[in-house]
Amino acid sequence: MTNKVTLYVDNIAYQVSDDINLLQACLNLNMDLPYFCWHPAMGSVGACRQCAVMQYQNEEDTRGRLVMSCMTPVTDGMRISLKNEKAHTFRATNIEAIMTNHPHDCPVCEEGGDCHLQDMTLLSCHIKRRYPGTKRTHNNQYLGPFLNHEMNRCIGCYRCVRFYRDYCGGDDLNVFASKNNIYFGRAEPGTLENEFSGNLAEVCPTGVFTDKPFSQHYIRKWDLQTSPSICTHCSIGCNTYAAERGGKLRKINNRHHPDINGHFLCDRGRFGYEHANIDNKTTHVWLRGDQEHQTNILSYNQTHMKLAQWINEPNAHVIGIGSVRASIENNAALHKLVGAKNFYAGIKQVELSQLQFLAKAYKSSQISLSSLKEIEHSDAVFLIGEDVTQTAPRLALSIRQMTKNEGLKKAAELGIKPWQDEAVRNIRQEDKSPLIIINTHNTRLSDVAKYNINLSPDKQLSLLLEIEQYLKNPHNDYSDATLKITQALLKADRPTIITGTYNFDVTLLSTCLRVSVLLKQHKTHSGFYCATSSINALGLSLFCQPEQDLDNLIFQTEEKPPSSLIIMETDLYRYYSNEKITSWLNKIKNIIVIDHIITDTVKMADLVLPASSLFEQDATWLNAEARMQHSYAVMPMEKMRQTSWQWLCQHNLLEDNQAIVKYIQDIAPQLTPMSQFLQNDKTHFSVARQAMRSSARTAFYANIDVKEYAPKKDNKSQLNFSMEGLPAFRQSTLNNSQHKINTPITGVWSPKWNSHQAINKAGYNSCKIDINLGIKIFDDLKPKHSKLPKLQDPSHSSSLAHTIVCPQHHIYTNDELAGYANSIQQLVPKLAISLNQNMSNKLSVKSGESININSDDYCLSLPCTINDTIADDIILVPINEFIKLGSNIQVSSITDGEHNE
Repeated sequence: MTNKVTLYVDNIAYQVSDDINLLQACLNLNMDLPYFCWHPAMGSVGACRQCAVMQYQNEEDTRGRLVMSCMTPVTDGMRISLKNEKAHTFRATNIEAIMTNHPHDCPVCEEGGDCHLQDMTLLSCHIKRRYPGTKRTHNNQYLGPFLNHEMNRCIGCYRCVRFYRDYCGGDDLNVFASKNNIYFGRAEPGTLENEFSGNLAEVCPTGVFTDKPFSQHYIRKWDLQTSPSICTHCSIGCNTYAAERGGKLRKINNRHHPDINGHFLCDRGRFGYEHANIDNKTTHVWLRGDQEHQTNILSYNQTHMKLAQWINEPNAHVIGIGSVRASIENNAALHKLVGAKNFYAGIKQVELSQLQFLAKAYKSSQISLSSLKEIEHSDAVFLIGEDVTQTAPRLALSIRQMTKNEGLKKAAELGIKPWQDEAVRNIRQEDKSPLIIINTHNTRLSDVAKYNINLSPDKQLSLLLEIEQYLKNPHNDYSDATLKITQALLKADRPTIITGTYNFDVTLLSTCLRVSVLLKQHKTHSGFYCATSSINALGLSLFCQPEQDLDNLIFQTEEKPPSSLIIMETDLYRYYSNEKITSWLNKIKNIIVIDHIITDTVKMADLVLPASSLFEQDATWLNAEARMQHSYAVMPMEKMRQTSWQWLCQHNLLEDNQAIVKYIQDIAPQLTPMSQFLQNDKTHFSVARQAMRSSARTAFYANIDVKEYAPKKDNKSQLNFSMEGLPAFRQSTLNNSQHKINTPITGVWSPKWNSHQAINKAGYNSCKIDINLGIKIFDDLKPKHSKLPKLQDPSHSSSLAHTIVCPQHHIYTNDELAGYANSIQQLVPKLAISLNQNMSNKLSVKSGESININSDDYCLSLPCTINDTIADDIILVPINEFIKLGSNIQVSSITDGEHNE
């Protein structure tokens, strides 16, 4: 429990928490104390010696002693001085020694203006170089498409290896040599393998590791226009800062959210933004002409006349397909236009069934939905049937941190604070909080798992059913696996069950939920988390009736197609074979597609409406935790682009955001709190998206037109596309006063602190308004004690006896939009089918030879790879191919012949 104690800093008394170190206490008090090696998520090791202060024994002590503030606990009545001449001289001398080998390249360094080393050097008053000697130099390494490497800038703070190895569990980055020759890199050049390597660009306080995709369109920090956003590349909903300049998205930075992503993003979320910049995007309204390969560009008026003509024609039957990657507002607008009976989810039947079952379970309030922070603080995790490192990477990082809690518990018993990183690791050794994994194969979390059990889906289900029975009646005979798992869960105080919908098995999901309900009866503080396929998958399911999915839509309209079909932000070709979708779409008279990129579905459209990307719209999302969050546009819409709901508002009588929110409250009462986001406009202040020092605004387009254009206005939020308005650091001050501003801070900056490390100063972590943390829509519901039903297993089956085809996920192929990023495309693996040696012998194939898989809907032929961690009777198929397979799967080997790429 946190208590307040009195801390005297330069003879002034302050009240601070007693569970933090002296450095953090000073930063929380908005004091300028330099540091390098300390990080709020990784604790202290005392490596840089930069945060020295003078500590006094009592009020009479005038001599004092130097201490490193990051390694010193706060105690009641402690007296320190930051201004003491000896402490100040020590800090200045220390940083001068650090800088003796640092190059004089700030003007050409990409960290310039966003560099923690620059800020700390100036704070320490080291403004003149006196060292005349030769500087040591290093050879740089190729580290992959995400990061540049410039070792000459290294100051030896050890942050990179502490984050990469100790925090993320990576093993291909290390420290070599010693003293002035110390080197941080790989044993040999190559792509960093960890899924969180991109965070090194933010973790490193200098310019050793820099953002390589950002280098391709580099802009100084003060010239970037930034806005608070939400990552939409998985279901977690991490908070980000999106940065723009000249109509191009330039960079994604982490935006601290204490309950979700904390200080770190996965590489898919950090580098998957390039879909906003590709040439292959929609910018105008296109109408298919009468002749082949003819396309006409329509004006706004012509577009709405054409829409009205098709929607309102006699005997019109209009069907709309919503999207898991579209916002709540966009899906609601389409729902209103076509009506509840004609609105279908742009996903397959099994996934919609899973999502609606989840929503029903959440409404019953018999389980507690855990945040990622709560998962990190739990003391046991049971991970079932989901490779979360590939499907929801940030969740996997939280699970990895959970395994360290046993060491923190032991350290606390010895009186050691959790932020004393080295001491805690020495005490922990190999002791870990129990992580139990049931999957079809080993995953990236297997190295920290206490029990890693690889089984086929039917055997996974059998084990779960046995665990369910044990929790009801522990006195019968059970398998060793059941006893080990249940004993580990029941021994814990805060166990959490985690699963996902990417196993496409409703029965497995329903069993996980029932086990979670039973576990909560034993352990009041137990939690549950289910990762879904996309950022708004759960939100979309709230608008749909059962069986309103793609499978049923195609089946029902095969003989009697609708007169018009509106497809919103969904590529149908990701779910079925080209032949099946093309054949079905050719039967429909009018196809209207709303999207911001040119997909295969867009190419089949009769009318294309250019939608705004995530970064051009204000939108609301419902993540897998059932937490509703709001994102803000970072740049104005390009050319004829509009948000999807704006294209439809003239035809569905929903004129603005308020009308849409009111309609949402009518059709999905769980989303009623969404109206709180509308309060963002009720303030006396507007907020600037650009920094105070933004330069060359009037000259940026001078090569195109000498006329100076006024900044575009944003009438949908209180944010401005200009420097005008309240700057971010002033906003943080006002958020702590009586004049609240509901909009999240648009960027991170504090006087003297230009880098992203300003997030650790007072104001930024203390100015969070509840609404900016999101709204958990099921939290206030009263528990209903209705039983969750048992379901029949609708999972994929195979005609080869006892052979089950399962999906194989990969972090860089699972998400549609991230796949458009050039840096991510370089890391996409070649398509292959995976199986173990026993299954290989059964099919009479060797590694590299092809396996043929046929189903009612799709034919697939790919080379195979051998992975002996895969369970028996299992074949793993790449997820995007697996989704297209459907049912009645036949597996055979073809040792000769061509295969699909």
